[in-house]
Amino acid sequence: MLSDQFFIVNYSLAIVFSIVGLSLCLLTIVITITHRQCHNFTNVLSCNTCTAVTLYFIFRILTCIYGLRQDWQFHQPACIFRAYCSLALCAALCYSYSIQATSRLFFAVFYKHKYLLTWRTHWIMIIVNWIISFIISIQPFFYQHGFELEIESRSCVVTPKIVSISMYTLVIIFIIPLIVVTIFGGIIVYYVRQSSRRIAAVVSNVAENASTVQVSKRYGK
Repeated sequence: MLSDQFFIVNYSLAIVFSIVGLSLCLLTIVITITHRQCHNFTNVLSCNTCTAVTLYFIFRILTCIYGLRQDWQFHQPACIFRAYCSLALCAALCYSYSIQATSRLFFAVFYKHKYLLTWRTHWIMIIVNWIISFIISIQPFFYQHGFELEIESRSCVVTPKIVSISMYTLVIIFIIPLIVVTIFGGIIVYYVRQSSRRIAAVVSNVAENASTVQVSKRYGK
């Protein structure tokens, strides 16, 4: 069991960093909302990410406050609910990067499909992001003590003691969004390189044709 001093230092720093992160996220959201020139797809998706981060920091601060109490082991109101929300917000955060990558893919590769470049499509992606995040986080409820108060960290978390839950959380909530971002990013880079090569080839042909025309005119005279 770690000492009380460790948790005091650890949770105090966590509260400070959470407040700083919370302030920056709220500032980003307020600036985007109040400045009309910031109303674009990229900033709206960034605000979606900031919303997930903001809510996560709020739950993190609550966890730290309860963990600093002397009676932390007996006073953990809504422990399972807080653990579930924290997991769902982690999922929302990770999948928010996936929809950012998806949006970039639409604009870089599928720009000819105009319906993919609309506000309606992007709002649907945001809504689906949140729905999926809260649905996939339900799975630990099907196990006894899937969410619990972890004595070692004084936190309400997904239990690390059940291997299947740990693997599910790792793969579904963290690895899949990472794979999506990596694949879509790779497709965009490949497409941009191919486009650059085609443009370079066209420019080269135009230059050669212009040179040929000039030579022909010179000898024609």
